[in-house]
Amino acid sequence: MPKFSSRYGYNPKDAKAPILEEAPEWLRIGYINGILEKLLYVDNDSRYTNKGDRPLGTKELLENYCLLLRQEPGEAYYDSWFCIDSLKELLKEAPWYSFYDFVELAAKKIREQEQYRMDDAWISQFGVARYIKQVNNLFEEERIAWRLNSNCELIREIPSAYATALEGAEKVLSKNEFEPARKHYRKAIRYVYQHPLDPENGIKEIVSSVESIGKTLYPGAATLGDVVKALRKDDRFPQTLVSVIDKFYTFANAEPAIRHGGVVPSKVSLDDAEFSLHVGVALIRFLLSKNNRGL
Repeated sequence: MPKFSSRYGYNPKDAKAPILEEAPEWLRIGYINGILEKLLYVDNDSRYTNKGDRPLGTKELLENYCLLLRQEPGEAYYDSWFCIDSLKELLKEAPWYSFYDFVELAAKKIREQEQYRMDDAWISQFGVARYIKQVNNLFEEERIAWRLNSNCELIREIPSAYATALEGAEKVLSKNEFEPARKHYRKAIRYVYQHPLDPENGIKEIVSSVESIGKTLYPGAATLGDVVKALRKDDRFPQTLVSVIDKFYTFANAEPAIRHGGVVPSKVSLDDAEFSLHVGVALIRFLLSKNNRGL
């Protein structure tokens, strides 16, 4: 739950809207001191023993992170006296997106360690589920828009009401006949909610998912436009709602950078993509329900 100062807008550091493409200093400090430091030990040095049985060897983690950053590890990274401090400084100075890359990397390394553990007490203290919970609690407190999922990937926070609708759509599309539509749908989710965000492709994929459903239900249709023509002749569909599908398709075709190349820069926003995604989900459920193919 967000802090008192955040909930009521008293903390001048807090943004009015959830933070998306930024990793503020106070977030990094909270993560480093409150979560990461308790998981690190000095590895590859017989003078140091991992008495606490912690999961993350600092030097190996630094090497892996430098590979992600495509940079050479510094000499201090291999120095047992300085490696932990070096990692902290690297995280404080990294670009915002590279900081979040590390949050995912640490989760995946903990998950790897957990696979070889049979000790419930260790898993309770150091396991990936605990790490995910700690990260998400911190991000919620600091009004960060990202959430770490069970696949150790950061995705944009999905409001609970939206999440229910998305889960319902996934269930509806689980049948083999809808596999192409399901693939487009999953791509749309990834483009709208996972880093790197891509609103244009998010809209393109959800429209393609609706189109795929339409072509499955109306085999003679070659495009979503043809599906609309078929719906115009189907008495089960209110024509005003058919117009919604038509305008949805028209928007995707006419807006530069979505389905066709443009000669001007894209003006598509993440809000546009999220709105389109949920309109598309509603249309998928609507089309299937009217054809007795829904839940």
